[in-house]
Amino acid sequence: MQEKALWLLASVAGIVLLAFALIPQRQSPAQTPSPELAPTPQGSYRIAVLNGSGDPNVAARMTRKARGRGMDVIHEGNAWSFDFLESLVIDRSGDVERARGVARALGIPHTIQQISDDTYRLEDVTVIVGRDYKRLGLLEP
Repeated sequence: MQEKALWLLASVAGIVLLAFALIPQRQSPAQTPSPELAPTPQGSYRIAVLNGSGDPNVAARMTRKARGRGMDVIHEGNAWSFDFLESLVIDRSGDVERARGVARALGIPHTIQQISDDTYRLEDVTVIVGRDYKRLGLLEP
Protein backbone atom coordinates (compact mmCIF):
# COMPACT_ATOMS: atom_id res chain seq x y z
CA MET A 1 0.00 0.00 0.00
CA GLN A 2 2.77 2.40 0.93
CA GLU A 3 4.57 1.58 -2.31
CA LYS A 4 1.44 2.44 -4.38
CA ALA A 5 1.03 5.77 -2.58
CA LEU A 6 4.67 6.65 -3.22
CA TRP A 7 4.31 5.70 -6.89
CA LEU A 8 1.15 7.83 -7.22
CA LEU A 9 2.81 10.80 -5.52
CA ALA A 10 5.87 10.57 -7.79
CA SER A 11 3.64 10.34 -10.89
CA VAL A 12 1.61 13.41 -9.90
CA ALA A 13 4.79 15.36 -9.16
CA GLY A 14 6.23 14.41 -12.54
CA ILE A 15 3.07 15.49 -14.35
CA VAL A 16 3.05 18.84 -12.53
CA LEU A 17 6.72 19.46 -13.36
CA LEU A 18 6.14 18.54 -17.00
CA ALA A 19 3.13 20.86 -17.19
CA PHE A 20 5.15 23.78 -15.81
CA ALA A 21 7.94 23.08 -18.26
CA LEU A 22 5.59 23.10 -21.24
CA ILE A 23 3.56 26.18 -20.32
CA PRO A 24 5.17 29.31 -21.80
CA GLN A 25 6.39 31.55 -19.04
CA ARG A 26 5.35 35.20 -19.24
CA GLN A 27 8.01 37.81 -18.58
CA SER A 28 7.39 41.36 -17.62
CA PRO A 29 8.20 43.98 -20.30
CA ALA A 30 11.07 45.21 -18.16
CA GLN A 31 12.78 41.80 -18.41
CA THR A 32 12.30 41.33 -22.15
CA PRO A 33 14.04 43.93 -24.31
CA SER A 34 11.84 44.94 -27.23
CA PRO A 35 13.14 46.38 -30.50
CA GLU A 36 11.59 49.73 -29.55
CA LEU A 37 13.65 49.82 -26.36
CA ALA A 38 16.87 48.48 -27.86
CA PRO A 39 19.75 50.91 -27.53
CA THR A 40 20.61 52.95 -30.59
CA PRO A 41 24.11 52.17 -31.83
CA GLN A 42 26.63 54.87 -31.04
CA GLY A 43 28.80 56.54 -33.65
CA SER A 44 28.46 58.51 -36.83
CA TYR A 45 27.83 56.37 -39.88
CA ARG A 46 25.57 56.36 -42.90
CA ILE A 47 22.67 53.98 -43.53
CA ALA A 48 20.78 53.04 -46.68
CA VAL A 49 17.26 51.59 -46.31
CA LEU A 50 15.96 49.48 -49.19
CA ASN A 51 12.58 47.89 -49.87
CA GLY A 52 13.13 44.22 -50.66
CA SER A 53 9.52 43.15 -50.15
CA GLY A 54 7.77 45.01 -52.96
CA ASP A 55 5.08 46.40 -50.64
CA PRO A 56 4.64 50.16 -51.05
CA ASN A 57 6.17 52.62 -48.56
CA VAL A 58 8.10 49.97 -46.63
CA ALA A 59 11.46 51.73 -47.04
CA ALA A 60 9.95 55.10 -46.08
CA ARG A 61 8.40 53.65 -42.93
CA MET A 62 11.66 51.95 -41.92
CA THR A 63 13.53 55.21 -42.61
CA ARG A 64 11.22 57.05 -40.21
CA LYS A 65 11.80 54.36 -37.59
CA ALA A 66 15.60 54.53 -38.02
CA ARG A 67 15.69 58.33 -37.93
CA GLY A 68 13.46 58.27 -34.87
CA ARG A 69 16.23 56.26 -33.19
CA GLY A 70 18.84 58.84 -34.19
CA MET A 71 20.31 57.05 -37.20
CA ASP A 72 21.61 58.94 -40.24
CA VAL A 73 19.70 57.51 -43.23
CA ILE A 74 21.33 58.91 -46.38
CA HIS A 75 19.48 56.81 -48.96
CA GLU A 76 16.03 55.27 -49.22
CA GLY A 77 14.74 53.28 -52.16
CA ASN A 78 14.08 49.87 -53.66
CA ALA A 79 16.42 46.91 -53.45
CA TRP A 80 17.67 45.30 -56.67
CA SER A 81 14.97 42.65 -56.17
CA PHE A 82 11.64 42.32 -54.38
CA ASP A 83 12.34 38.65 -53.65
CA PHE A 84 13.89 39.10 -50.20
CA LEU A 85 12.04 36.66 -47.96
CA GLU A 86 13.84 37.88 -44.83
CA SER A 87 14.92 41.32 -43.69
CA LEU A 88 18.63 41.79 -43.12
CA VAL A 89 21.29 44.33 -42.23
CA ILE A 90 24.46 44.37 -44.34
CA ASP A 91 27.78 45.66 -43.04
CA ARG A 92 29.54 47.48 -45.88
CA SER A 93 32.48 49.04 -43.99
CA GLY A 94 34.13 46.15 -42.16
CA ASP A 95 32.65 46.84 -38.72
CA VAL A 96 30.11 44.03 -38.28
CA GLU A 97 29.39 45.05 -34.67
CA ARG A 98 28.08 48.37 -35.97
CA ALA A 99 25.70 46.52 -38.29
CA ARG A 100 24.60 44.24 -35.46
CA GLY A 101 23.81 47.32 -33.37
CA VAL A 102 21.63 48.70 -36.15
CA ALA A 103 19.92 45.32 -36.50
CA ARG A 104 19.17 45.16 -32.77
CA ALA A 105 17.86 48.73 -32.69
CA LEU A 106 15.52 48.07 -35.63
CA GLY A 107 14.46 44.56 -34.58
CA ILE A 108 16.02 42.73 -37.53
CA PRO A 109 17.43 39.30 -36.65
CA HIS A 110 19.81 38.78 -39.61
CA THR A 111 23.17 40.49 -40.18
CA ILE A 112 25.76 39.76 -42.85
CA GLN A 113 29.00 41.34 -43.99
CA GLN A 114 29.45 42.25 -47.64
CA ILE A 115 32.35 44.55 -48.42
CA SER A 116 33.10 45.64 -51.97
CA ASP A 117 35.67 47.90 -53.61
CA ASP A 118 32.91 50.23 -54.89
CA THR A 119 34.40 53.69 -54.35
CA TYR A 120 31.02 55.29 -55.02
CA ARG A 121 29.25 53.49 -52.19
CA LEU A 122 28.49 56.03 -49.47
CA GLU A 123 26.66 53.96 -46.86
CA ASP A 124 28.35 52.04 -44.07
CA VAL A 125 25.29 49.86 -43.38
CA THR A 126 22.47 48.74 -45.69
CA VAL A 127 19.08 47.72 -44.30
CA ILE A 128 16.90 45.59 -46.57
CA VAL A 129 13.30 45.16 -45.48
CA GLY A 130 12.12 41.73 -46.66
CA ARG A 131 8.73 40.07 -46.85
CA ASP A 132 8.96 38.98 -43.21
CA TYR A 133 8.55 42.55 -41.91
CA LYS A 134 4.90 41.96 -40.94
CA ARG A 135 5.64 38.72 -39.12
CA LEU A 136 8.52 40.35 -37.26
CA GLY A 137 6.48 43.47 -36.47
CA LEU A 138 9.28 45.69 -37.77
CA LEU A 139 7.06 48.61 -38.74
CA GLU A 140 4.56 48.48 -35.91
CA PRO A 141 4.00 51.84 -34.22
